[in-house]
Amino acid sequence: MKVVTKQDSVEQLKTNFSKAAAVVFADYKGVTSEEMNFLRRSMREKNILVKVSKNNLVRIALKGTPKEEAVEKLAGPLVTCFAFGDAVEMAKAVSDFTKKVEAFSIKEGFLGDQVISEAQIKQLATLPSKEQLISQLLSVMNGPIRNFVCVLNAVQRDFTRVIQAIADKKGQQG
Repeated sequence: MKVVTKQDSVEQLKTNFSKAAAVVFADYKGVTSEEMNFLRRSMREKNILVKVSKNNLVRIALKGTPKEEAVEKLAGPLVTCFAFGDAVEMAKAVSDFTKKVEAFSIKEGFLGDQVISEAQIKQLATLPSKEQLISQLLSVMNGPIRNFVCVLNAVQRDFTRVIQAIADKKGQQG
């Protein structure tokens, strides 16, 4: 690789690392090109960038950051997945792909500036998505209001039933 190309790659990696909400490193040794293309296509739909780059370039890109120490132990052919949206969605997608393709394995990653292990990434994949959590929160917040409305309606409903019972009783008597 030419020096200019390497510098461009390092700059692009720096940009991706700074913009990404989460990053996952995975070993792709033994994964076919068709499977990698499928991974790229499926991740692109979820605002996730899948990039194969040299480990030395990743180390250079992360030099001087809190993430620097974590990438020192990475070795072998690695693919880097950058989540520019929901980190949980990426964890789910990567975990699902590891189940489909046995040769693909998660190594570690970052959630913000914090290093996360393979087990933590798989645990992150079990969480509900951001949209699901928001809907659950809104449902919980809506509960007391719904109960209050039911109590207010109960007064009118019960009053109507009493009037109807009185009318039925008078109708039977008279």
